[in-house]
Amino acid sequence: MTTTLYLMRHGQVHNPDDILYGRLPGYFLSDAGIAQARAAGAWLAEKNIAEIYCSPMERAVQTAGIVSEYIGGMAPVKDERIIEVRTPYEGEPTAKLAARGWDLYTGNEPPYEAPATVLDRVLDFFDAVIEKHGGESLLAVAHGDILVFPWLQAQGETPEALMKDHLLDYALPVAYPATASIMIFELADSPRKARPRVSYHCPY
Repeated sequence: MTTTLYLMRHGQVHNPDDILYGRLPGYFLSDAGIAQARAAGAWLAEKNIAEIYCSPMERAVQTAGIVSEYIGGMAPVKDERIIEVRTPYEGEPTAKLAARGWDLYTGNEPPYEAPATVLDRVLDFFDAVIEKHGGESLLAVAHGDILVFPWLQAQGETPEALMKDHLLDYALPVAYPATASIMIFELADSPRKARPRVSYHCPY
């Protein structure tokens, strides 16, 4: 019995100052992001989605709400396990972070997160989904690294911060998941026990 999880990144965000917004409040979809979410909703419309989960961040809630209009109008369920990573770099210019390979983790101490910490909570979410919705298809709207780390784990890799700068080496067909793109995880068992089949789709 296979559970199919469509793990989706939120749509493009209105971010005129080009900063890492992280868990900062008040960041919503741009017009392009709304269009991306609609395209994803149209693609997901025939997937027999039984439940929608989302990160509590506004951009993820907004994306999930738009997609839900295409799949029965069900109310998305917020889940803290797929929230954006906690990093000390919130508010930093994106250009500065790009120059360091988008490493948001090296040297972090609690309460900030390491890749292993992020992966562990995401796999907890996967396990809960399998237990509650075994054999069904689910959608979860989250954030870039929330997609990346279980993808790496599905390739048999232990996620590390600097892997994000060369994801093409780990079977991802793009350098980083596009906004409103979707990873499909086919879960026959907990990913801690059996590596899932994974694929990637951008609906626009």
